[in-house]
Amino acid sequence: MSLIFLKWGLYMSLLSQNDASERFATIWEHVECGISIVDAETREIVDINPVAVRMFGDAKEKIIGKRCHKFICPAEECSCPIMDRNQTVDRSERVFIKANGEAIPIVKSVAKIMYNGRLSLLESFTDISNLKKAEEELMQLRVTEQANHAKSDFLSRMSHEMRTPMNAIIGMTKIAGHSEDMDKLKYCLSTIGVSAEHLLGIINDILDMSKIEAGKFDLHSGAVDLEKMLSKICELLMDKIGQKGITLDVVMSPSLPVGYVGDELRLSQVVTNLMSNAVKFTPQSGKITLTVEEAEKKAASSLLRFIVADTGIGISAEQAAKLFNAFEQADTSISRRFGGTGLGLAISKSIVEKMGGSIDVDSEPGKGSTFTFTVDLERASVVPAAPEADLAGVRVLVVAGDRAVRERFVSLAGPSGLDVDEADSGGEAEALARAACNAGKPYDVIFVDDGLPDMDGVEAAQKLHGKADKDNVIIITSFLRWNKIDCAARAAGAGRFVPKPLFPSAVLEAVRRTLKGREAKEREGAVRELPDFSGLSLLLAEDVDINREIFISLLEATNIRMDVAENGREAVEKFNAAPGAYDIIIMDVQMPGMDGYEATRIIRGQGSDRARTIPIVAMTANVFKEDIEKCLACGMNDHLAKPIDEGMVIEKIRRYCGK
Repeated sequence: MSLIFLKWGLYMSLLSQNDASERFATIWEHVECGISIVDAETREIVDINPVAVRMFGDAKEKIIGKRCHKFICPAEECSCPIMDRNQTVDRSERVFIKANGEAIPIVKSVAKIMYNGRLSLLESFTDISNLKKAEEELMQLRVTEQANHAKSDFLSRMSHEMRTPMNAIIGMTKIAGHSEDMDKLKYCLSTIGVSAEHLLGIINDILDMSKIEAGKFDLHSGAVDLEKMLSKICELLMDKIGQKGITLDVVMSPSLPVGYVGDELRLSQVVTNLMSNAVKFTPQSGKITLTVEEAEKKAASSLLRFIVADTGIGISAEQAAKLFNAFEQADTSISRRFGGTGLGLAISKSIVEKMGGSIDVDSEPGKGSTFTFTVDLERASVVPAAPEADLAGVRVLVVAGDRAVRERFVSLAGPSGLDVDEADSGGEAEALARAACNAGKPYDVIFVDDGLPDMDGVEAAQKLHGKADKDNVIIITSFLRWNKIDCAARAAGAGRFVPKPLFPSAVLEAVRRTLKGREAKEREGAVRELPDFSGLSLLLAEDVDINREIFISLLEATNIRMDVAENGREAVEKFNAAPGAYDIIIMDVQMPGMDGYEATRIIRGQGSDRARTIPIVAMTANVFKEDIEKCLACGMNDHLAKPIDEGMVIEKIRRYCGK
């Protein structure tokens, strides 16, 4: 009986082995993945299944007996995860080398087995070329979506940045159109010029960014004058500030170095954005304070801290966490209530971080907000400014009910040598002025803050007029307010004003003008003397009438002789008629008939010494690197960017004509 059971067991064992072999053969032949068996000791491929043969693309015999790492997962010797690194199972992405040398991506699994009595490696692998292709297409789709998102971001951002200077230009143009007063017109034109320059900077930025990936900022190094920069920003915002009756105070630490080197346009962009938001979210009769101080002095640079504090609506901590994300605002109703794209703070954060700083906010609902950011700016190498010798000992009285205004005035006027007295009301000022006159030491200049606790600026000027030198009263007020009261103020003896917020240069210049009776200087600095180009002759090639008129007007005072051509062909003809008559040619690039490039090539190709050496300067609105290189390649010496800057034209003439 036991013998029968033994035979039955052997029969079933053989049957099981045969069944397993059949199953393995079925899997080996029909499974949808490549399989190879590798001898663990020699690392030679012992066998591969039909799928692996098809993947290889040649006869099976071409791969049997070869080292596995030459075909299935190219690698250096002694780097097998199973045999050399003691892993139990290896699952990873590898490559499979086909007979033609093409490498295709695979997902491979490896495990140890016994095969024909020898330790071997069973490797299974699947071609994932289609999956990789699909991943690449999906990635490309994501890149396209990101590009579209960046384009939308870019357009919204530019709309946000361009509105403020455009509003200032439109507003000041309207004021100038209804005014015949020369001081008003000069102020309006100055503000329009400042706003136009800011707008031009943004337009140039748009052109630059159209050549690079959207959202990337290039920082440009140049001189940074903090006082002038902040003054320009305040000018841009004073219209809205005045409409809402907001008090604006600007505090610059007296210890700040004279000058810096950095990207003034980008820095101005951040401050303008924060200030614009403060104005937007601060209610009627609120207050905004801009403070600038040196947070840390390094060997060659300063970490500057800018603080913009307002008494506006404020936000919660949860809402503040979203502020610096693109397209997000404190809550979804903000765009409807206040307007805006929600991009400004995200832009500002990017700029600040590129300038080596950081930005954050401290705010509570109903208690206003304080935005603080830092930037690291290189200190400029400047010669220490000479003392204000012409103002030393000048007696000045400042009258202001707000103690902060008086302290601000004293802090910025003190270093100049001015002898400053203070009064907190019109009555006290009148008493001080009378006493000074009686003592034979009348005040040289009196500054009166408009809106004293006991009277307004005009009434105070009237009471103080005659108690010192004539027309020595200056009213401290906003331009919009001065526009309303100037006639009455002049009649009361206040012939000038200084705008709020107070800046040192504005105060000192007002003192000088009052003392010396000089006409108002340009707001950007003293009028520059123009050079005398008598004896020089210039040929201007420009097809647009207004552009020719502007160019001629800008250089008229230099006494340079100018001849004009309306296209490139006419410029060539005029040069050929008298090659020695011109010292320099200013050549517009885009002109009908014959452009500036062709005209330059023709002139240079004539062979004469004068044709080869006469300076030719391109005049073009295309200021990309490749455009400039194109100008130089056709024979031009240099280029001028449109719109034309008077100083740059003069600099080119001096450089190439030796004047």
